[in-house]
Amino acid sequence: MTVTFFLKGLSPEDRLFPQTVESSAKLAKGTLYEAWFDTLQTSPWYRKISETEEFPSEDARTTWQKFGDLRNLEFADWWKATGYQIFSEEVAYQPVRVIDDFEPDLQLKIQHALNKPSVLRIEVPLNLSPKALKIQFDEILTRYSDYYQEKDDRWDHSTAEVHQYRESKLTYQTIKKWLDVYRAYEKESVKPGFKLYNFAYQMELHPTMFRGLRKNIDVPDDLRIPAANLASDILKSANALMAHATEMKFPCTDPHPWAISEKRKKAS
Repeated sequence: MTVTFFLKGLSPEDRLFPQTVESSAKLAKGTLYEAWFDTLQTSPWYRKISETEEFPSEDARTTWQKFGDLRNLEFADWWKATGYQIFSEEVAYQPVRVIDDFEPDLQLKIQHALNKPSVLRIEVPLNLSPKALKIQFDEILTRYSDYYQEKDDRWDHSTAEVHQYRESKLTYQTIKKWLDVYRAYEKESVKPGFKLYNFAYQMELHPTMFRGLRKNIDVPDDLRIPAANLASDILKSANALMAHATEMKFPCTDPHPWAISEKRKKAS
């Protein structure tokens, strides 16, 4: 029998349907699932845990226990062995269904204690047009559904062993860029004569700031501060993201004491 499961972090059209290990491995590519894997694989704190098995915090120990050693692993291989298990939901999405027994008006059945999603039972009058029914469905869902409430976050309702911290506007593409910049900075910053403003230019961190400049020259004086600030902001975000991810909080770019101390250490 094929084992299937649900993943709340997939695209809206895919998260509603059961997935197999193989199908989910393909769908998880380019999502925040892969971004979390990449972030931990790049994190200097997680890397140190992998090398020493010494934990800077209990949350970091929990992250290690869930994700494991990510060194020299490809995302697809890790997903098939570990990822799909820790991210899968215990409670499946439930489609609209017809009920035979009569329920007066609207009845909201809360089933949190049974580890099941809340159920809204309604009567559907079949003498209305589909358009009219859709309008009424939207009105009802707006009033009763958790997912239509601004104060709610879909991750508050996750039953997965590991799940995203909060809803986020961050994308896989943005996080990938930050991590690419961080990895390049690790290699380049130890070289003699390294300048952060030249690094920003070499990495093409802004679409227009360096327009018209010849290659292999120093950034002009008037662009050095904004160029250095641009690179610094990206590195700051990347460091905070990696520090929080190492402690099971993803994606989060709030200030983190590890990231702040790392910045001071490199500046000294």
